[in-house]
Amino acid sequence: MLFVDILSITLILGGGFFCLATAIGLVRFRGTIDRMHASTKPQTLGLTMTILGAVLHIFANGGGGVTVNGDLGMMVLIVLFALTTSPIVGNRLGHVAQKEGLIDRDALSRDDESEPRF
Repeated sequence: MLFVDILSITLILGGGFFCLATAIGLVRFRGTIDRMHASTKPQTLGLTMTILGAVLHIFANGGGGVTVNGDLGMMVLIVLFALTTSPIVGNRLGHVAQKEGLIDRDALSRDDESEPRF
């Protein structure tokens, strides 16, 4: 039981760290592409780790009953929703930024659109 508690605390704290890194990245990054990276990747991982830690803690401490099982199902649905929508939102944000000319092409390390297509 102690190992599972330590693992769940580690997951919750790690998830909190990734969510904090997302918030700092959104404030500090200047470009649209940089902010898009910060808002999709670590935020989804942080949310998943936090909810997985909470679910693990509930299972380890013998939580049961209809309301607890309903809450666990809701947590799983939240993770699935985040994993499904985050890449779509990032993709759409990239397309809009490209159409509106919000991408600083000089700051990119690789620009696939400037290369000739065969």
